[in-house]
Amino acid sequence: MLSRIKDFIALFVLVAMVSSAIAGLALSEDWNSYKPVHALGSGENDWWTTFPDQHSNAGSSVTHPASVLDTLQEKPVFMLVHTSECKDCVVQIANINNVLDIYRNDLKYDDILGEGSGLKEATDLLSVYSPIGTPRVPTTIFITLIKGSDGKVDVAWHSVEGLMSEDQIKAYVKDSIYYYQQNIAAWR
Repeated sequence: MLSRIKDFIALFVLVAMVSSAIAGLALSEDWNSYKPVHALGSGENDWWTTFPDQHSNAGSSVTHPASVLDTLQEKPVFMLVHTSECKDCVVQIANINNVLDIYRNDLKYDDILGEGSGLKEATDLLSVYSPIGTPRVPTTIFITLIKGSDGKVDVAWHSVEGLMSEDQIKAYVKDSIYYYQQNIAAWR
């Protein structure tokens, strides 16, 4: 009986591994033919290199934290700033995890709990990446590299305060990976 249970467990693990591999192949992107959903600009849904139109410092330069710039040497950056008692944060975490199941290896994800020992980091990040200048949770932040109209590659970011759908998150994640792959060589 114990032998049958072990065989069943081994078969179950093998099926799970094969299913995961097949799903990964089926969901991989053809980045050469990918068309970004969002472009560089200053509007609410754009990628930004300066503070966006809706921000109290619209058009001003952004000073990115050194840790973000260091991580950008390797991958695009994806962050969530949240608190443990925020109901929208719980839903946002679930939506993000579903997207990470597909794209985790293509970007660096940081989950920042904006309370306790994580409060300072969360406050520092939101002081830079709040899209309107008034920090709120959840705030989802995407950071990549993008070519401006002058042909120069610069750090681009987009952030959303509040709940995002899984499709919205996926669109910014895919854009960030695409733009990063297109521009990393010129940025280094």
